[in-house]
Formats: sequence, C-alpha cells, structure tokens
Amino acid sequence: MYAFPKVKRLRGELKRSEVRNQVKYQLTTREFVQQRGRTTYRIALEHILGMVECSDAEYLRHAKPLFGSTPDPFGKPYKIVTVLMHLVTEVGVIEQQGVSFYTRLSPGFAAHMESLLAESG
Repeated sequence: MYAFPKVKRLRGELKRSEVRNQVKYQLTTREFVQQRGRTTYRIALEHILGMVECSDAEYLRHAKPLFGSTPDPFGKPYKIVTVLMHLVTEVGVIEQQGVSFYTRLSPGFAAHMESLLAESG
C-alpha cells in the first residue's frame, strides 16, 4: 500500500476518505484535501467559488503538465474554482490565489462535496 504523508490537523469533521490509483481524497465539513505522491492540495470549502464536471479533453489539457502523460483515469473529471489553495510539499507551503484545480472524483465523493458546498454557501 502507498504511504501518504500525514496531514496535520484536518479542519472540520472527516466526512469521506477515498484512495484510488495512489491518490488520496479527504473531505471534511470545512475542507477538501487531495494527496498525490509527496504533494498535498488543501482547499477550504469557504474558498470554493464553484465546482463543475468538465470534459476529459479539458481535464487532460490541464492535468497532463502536472501529472504526466497518464493522469488518474478513475472517476469523473471536475474543475474546482477557488480563491485560495494551499499546496503543501516537503519543502514548505505555497499559497496560491485564483486557482482552477482539476481533479477526478468518484460520483459519491462529488455528490457529498456538492452537498457540503450547498450547506456552507
């Protein structure tokens, strides 16, 4: 089994956690966390402006430079637009503003996330 770096202090109550194709997805009442390799992406739900299912072509166009020629083939592709995202690496934390984050989510995970976004917004 793939060993992910430990996420320090998840914000909120953990609602869902999935591991697929060496990618870990966590959803709490306050944030979405995705871990791929030694990199962790943290997005507070309050910072998400919108989440929409996108085409495979759009996903591949944006994900290929980040994840190589074979990005995660599982789940449906989504575009998450956020005002603020924290990128956590072994060398530190990078705060990014105005980000369109592309990922693949299982139908159940996406539905749960959309439900939490509707509650918080």
